[in-house]
Amino acid sequence: MTTARPTAEDRQPKYLRIHAELRDRITSGQWPAGTSLPAQRDLAAEFGVSIMTLRQALQLLADDGLIAARHGSGTYVAARYEYDLGHLRSFAADLAAQGAEIRTRLLAAEIITPADEVSARLGGPGQVLRLRRLRLADGRPLIMQTSYLPLPLADGLDPADLAERGLYTVLAEHRLTGPGVAGPGLAPSGLAVTRAAETITPCVLGTFEAGYLERPAGSPALLSHRVSFTADGLAVVDDHAVLPGDSVAITVNRSADRLDVHYSLHPGTPRHPAT
Repeated sequence: MTTARPTAEDRQPKYLRIHAELRDRITSGQWPAGTSLPAQRDLAAEFGVSIMTLRQALQLLADDGLIAARHGSGTYVAARYEYDLGHLRSFAADLAAQGAEIRTRLLAAEIITPADEVSARLGGPGQVLRLRRLRLADGRPLIMQTSYLPLPLADGLDPADLAERGLYTVLAEHRLTGPGVAGPGLAPSGLAVTRAAETITPCVLGTFEAGYLERPAGSPALLSHRVSFTADGLAVVDDHAVLPGDSVAITVNRSADRLDVHYSLHPGTPRHPAT
């Protein structure tokens, strides 16, 4: 009689197999966001393991940002949103289209003389309007954005409007009426963005960003740096978005003739309060 040799899956610790199974239920949509997980004793019985082993699997799911415990209420599937890197919609517009409750807090709007590299990206020296905004998804801080706009293009722009609408939308409707706005590329009928160059790099949260994002300083994060252009090639926004590492992952779906890249965003409850 021949005994079947154990597979690699069979050799995995039980909590890893449970983690993979529950993760599939969540990511496939079988358990959508907001679903209450079965009681731990019921899940332990389903998989034939101890409560301790089950809790190891649940902790991995929590670390993935897929589930969150609500004190006195149980454990629920956490909200997750996708931000598609293949088009030009803003973070806020993309998340709101998926049902996320997005709120923008305008932290500052000030005229400054920028660093040389910002000036170079925006076409030359001169003052800029610097906007600092905090994006909150379902009431939790998710994105810290700093945006630079050439001052002649920002003339007459109402920064408070950006707490209600996306920057791309506001720019598309913006009329250039101030002095010094005439010239090649300065369309009088709005500054619609048609192209953007974006670079995504790892970083750590500085004290300033960490305070607003409610994470400890030094926590891992991603920095999305995007320069946006009009159809005439005019650089209108130099944007820097910081996303905490515990709330974002870059997901790639590949096929023979297609590549889809997007952020997977999950607001979650920060596991460590900012100090």
